Amino acid sequence: MNKHVFILAMCAVMIAGCAKNPFSTRGTEPPIGAAGTWETPHSPEAVVGNLLNAYNEHVISNYQLCFSDSFLFSSPEDSIDATAGGRPYLFLDWNKQTEVSVSTSIFITFSNSDTMKQYLILYPASGHVDQINYTDAILYRDYSIQTVMTHAGIPDTTNYHGQATFHLIQETLSWWTIQWWEDLPAQSGALDWGDFKAEYRQ
Repeated sequence: MNKHVFILAMCAVMIAGCAKNPFSTRGTEPPIGAAGTWETPHSPEAVVGNLLNAYNEHVISNYQLCFSDSFLFSSPEDSIDATAGGRPYLFLDWNKQTEVSVSTSIFITFSNSDTMKQYLILYPASGHVDQINYTDAILYRDYSIQTVMTHAGIPDTTNYHGQATFHLIQETLSWWTIQWWEDLPAQSGALDWGDFKAEYRQ
């Protein structure tokens, strides 16, 4: 009888040793569906930061959250050049749908290639002061975009420089979004962001 009790006691000890502590804390798990670097846009600066990260990380779901449904993109000098070149439609009616479509093409192109790279840098524009009010704001950013396309081992680098003026509004949940984006080249006739994006407009 004592032998049976001893065996049962040993089995109980072994089972208890293998069982997990129901009160132990679980390890931290990554959020489901999270992608890229993104900050809740409770400030105009956060929106521009999200735009920068989404552009370099090629995350279209984060990128489209930066824009108001009434968004418009304007690139005056590029529009004049496009009209003179017989393509007046190139910058016509550039709304949120167009911006998301064009950027999707850019992100797919550069994220699926080992021979094509693209990188964006944004920094406060010299000679301009950001205007931030209670429900609207204007942020001025100089930018540099570099693309590198390698052919037969030889890199071909193209640089785009200019100034982006972001007009933002505060919407539901106190989130800020870009309502209007105006693009100007660093020098008249030079390649700018509008030129880069227009290459991918369907």
